[in-house]
Amino acid sequence: MKIQQIRNAMVRIHYAGKTFLTDPWLAPRGSMGTFRDYPMFRCRPEQLDLPMPLCDLPMPVADILAGVDAYIVTHVHPDHIDMAADGSVGAPLDKDVPVFVQSEEDAAVLRRSGFARVEVLGKETVFGDIRLSKTPGRHGTIIPCGPSCGVVFRHPDKKTLYVAGDTIWFDGVAESLRRFRSDVVVVNACAAELLDEGA
Repeated sequence: MKIQQIRNAMVRIHYAGKTFLTDPWLAPRGSMGTFRDYPMFRCRPEQLDLPMPLCDLPMPVADILAGVDAYIVTHVHPDHIDMAADGSVGAPLDKDVPVFVQSEEDAAVLRRSGFARVEVLGKETVFGDIRLSKTPGRHGTIIPCGPSCGVVFRHPDKKTLYVAGDTIWFDGVAESLRRFRSDVVVVNACAAELLDEGA
């Protein structure tokens, strides 16, 4: 197992002979403006002028995408997959690479965006000899800002990996830890917070 965080929730995971890319947000630093450009998201004054994305990509996009066998989009938010003004997503991605999503609603967005192989994660989704299991997420401490999920990777000869996704600690995470007894857990722990939704 090899895990490489690229930026934000984008992680390259080499697991049981396959390479996955989670939440492939490839936009250049600052290309989405700042929170001042999105008045619907209320934040603290010191956050208003932070560029989105906050950081540059640490390597060329071609290197990030090289050899990826599947994408996993834990939820369709603009900091998890590139979004265009027309509502399409994932412009820089190879549309023939399989993509796993949390729901039929998210699958519809990816299909409308030209992705040919979209699959909704279930309790046990098979990809080669790897079993992928969707786990619940709660995205926000005050008002959840839409559904999100995590995913567990299992293989008979490998350690179990749990990528929790955008979630706070709640019963669903505790149950996922109890159920899968994962050897390795990846969390998105950047303390991002909006005033209406919370962390």
